[in-house]
Amino acid sequence: MPSGPLLVLLALIFLKQIGNGMVWSVIALFGQSLGASAGMIGLMISVYGGARLMVNMPAGYLSERLGRRTMMSFGCAILAVSSLAVFFVTNVAGFFICLLVMGAASAAFMTSALAAVVDLGTPGRRIQDASYYQASNMIGASMGPAIGGITAGLWGYGAPYLINALIALFGVVAFAVMPWKQTTEKREKPKPEKGALKEFARQGVSIGLMYFTIFYVRVASNWVLLPLIGTSKFDLDMTTIGMILTGGALANLGVITVTARLARLVGRVWVIVIASCLTLMACALLAFAQQAWMLWLCSILFGATSGLAAPTIIAYVADIAPENQRGPAMGLLRTMQDLSLILGPLCTGLLSDHLGLGYQGGLFGCLVLLSVATLVFRLNASRG
Repeated sequence: MPSGPLLVLLALIFLKQIGNGMVWSVIALFGQSLGASAGMIGLMISVYGGARLMVNMPAGYLSERLGRRTMMSFGCAILAVSSLAVFFVTNVAGFFICLLVMGAASAAFMTSALAAVVDLGTPGRRIQDASYYQASNMIGASMGPAIGGITAGLWGYGAPYLINALIALFGVVAFAVMPWKQTTEKREKPKPEKGALKEFARQGVSIGLMYFTIFYVRVASNWVLLPLIGTSKFDLDMTTIGMILTGGALANLGVITVTARLARLVGRVWVIVIASCLTLMACALLAFAQQAWMLWLCSILFGATSGLAAPTIIAYVADIAPENQRGPAMGLLRTMQDLSLILGPLCTGLLSDHLGLGYQGGLFGCLVLLSVATLVFRLNASRG
């Protein structure tokens, strides 16, 4: 089990992601109620993700200078104010500005929280701790839309934002009173580790590409193409599609303990490579699926391989990054993840429409990108 401070942090991450899922679920409807066009609603959703993308790296650097807890408290405070402002907003421009600030505040919190998960754990438990972080993140984000929909239905579109503000305010209070044993905040001026910095700089591009590709493929294959293939090719209803995707999410959670054990047996690099190869198999299976049960297998494979690869890369980066550069290193990973969430659906749609292969065109793009990223990562890691 995680240590006391880490367990509290994971609970706060879980609550924060519930709030995030709640507000995401009603952006379109709230914007429409204020008179926003479809194009403006799309821009609102994009600006939220774009703000996170721009703030991830600066937040990582600031968490080194100001401390993780300070940055997380700051992020929660700004999130509370901006979410509360949405509750009272009456026009599209005000809603747009609030979403921009909320995206930035979310990035300040989540990037610092990811670095704090590494700090509060130990090297021997990094994969388990990263897995717990991913589980807290995923479960909270999955529960959020359902809670947000119920809340909006009962009390109006502004209610989820009010609850999000209360969750963020609770985070500010919790960080002020919770026990904390983050060693990086106790050091006065950490000395740069030249060898570690050089090693991280050498592998930074390949690691960033690998992390980007993991989430790109999951978004493109599992979230975009699998539902489309299920409805068009096998005439599945949305309830069945939802159950298939839930199966993948459960598989992601189910490999938490397996990931750490496998890493001890074969090493972090080979866990990432194995997960990548299994993901390639899942993409190929989805491209040529002839029966509906194959979609279940694909979803389970996508979920399990993401559960193997993502925490392992986090632990791998924590291993090779200098201790005084963990914040920026985690900012890099968060940036790559957010970038994949923006580019994944867009590129997949373009490839599916214009390669002349239908949905298989989008999957072909996933296969090529993942193959290249895996090869680059493996070759670069072998030079260490």
